[in-house]
Amino acid sequence: MERLKSASHQARALEWALVLLFVLVLSWVVLNRYGELKATTLHTIARYEHQLLQTRVQIYRIRHGSWPPTLRDALGGDPREVLMAGPNPERQRLVNEDGRLIDPFGVPYRYHPDNGRLERPEGLSP
Repeated sequence: MERLKSASHQARALEWALVLLFVLVLSWVVLNRYGELKATTLHTIARYEHQLLQTRVQIYRIRHGSWPPTLRDALGGDPREVLMAGPNPERQRLVNEDGRLIDPFGVPYRYHPDNGRLERPEGLSP
């Protein structure tokens, strides 16, 4: 009777192994979902930032009668005040060493001042 009341060492080890397995599977699911959300967020930021820059280029053309020579001229100020930098440490760098604006994927924007065309970022699907 006493043996039925207390669990054996093997049963306790199996119980702890199942708890550990459950925790590992749950953490894998959470980390996988976090990675998916991070990628989705990056694409959303890139899409809105591209639309914002296109709008700023159009506004510059309406106000000045010509296309802006650079994207920074179209912004008319500090890029942090206009673009979606926020507290994200991955977006602290909005400008590369040459002074060109970079997209959320870390690649400089390709802007053509002769026709005002701003190409989509490479990581952004159409």
